[in-house]
Amino acid sequence: MKIVSELIHAAINWPTLPATVLVGLCLLYWVSVILGVLDFDLLDFDLDFEIGTDSPSILDFGFIGLRFLNLGEVPVMLWLSIFSLSMWMLSINFDSKIEINTVMDYLPLALRNMGISLVVTKLITQPFKGYFQFTPPNEIETLLGKSCQVTSSSVSERYGQAEMEAEGAPLKLHIRSEDSSIQKGDWVRLSDYNSEKQVFYVVKINQES
Repeated sequence: MKIVSELIHAAINWPTLPATVLVGLCLLYWVSVILGVLDFDLLDFDLDFEIGTDSPSILDFGFIGLRFLNLGEVPVMLWLSIFSLSMWMLSINFDSKIEINTVMDYLPLALRNMGISLVVTKLITQPFKGYFQFTPPNEIETLLGKSCQVTSSSVSERYGQAEMEAEGAPLKLHIRSEDSSIQKGDWVRLSDYNSEKQVFYVVKINQES
């Protein structure tokens, strides 16, 4: 019990207190996710930066640093949870006996722990790179080249509809073709897409060589 009492005392006092607060917030978040109060990706910010090649700025180098640390590669709250837990463990093990009187007494400890925690977080999250990347289903690029069945009476340059089997409900597509022989029930292949008109151009499968 004495060990537990000493641990609690160290956790709620300087210099461990800031790390304890951060860990507590992360813990509150995960408990809320488990209970269904919050969505997993509620606080997951979009950090998928694109570095400008025409006129690089100092921000570009900052973005490189964030990507190197795997921010944007793994969910932000997962990254922050590992980072905060690492800071807390460093502080509770190495700093709990140090007396803090001013901010300047705490600053070197905080910088040291942050630096080590960045390295630790980078190493722990490295195996998870790409694991959380989600490719939205039914992207235009993934649909091109696939086949679907005509559901309208015919297909022309101005009108046509088709259905494609997909997970869940079938996809209903607007299609167009210069081939006037395409009729209801024919199978066609999606060959191109017009983003302005939001229609697919198709060719009849049994006419392909």
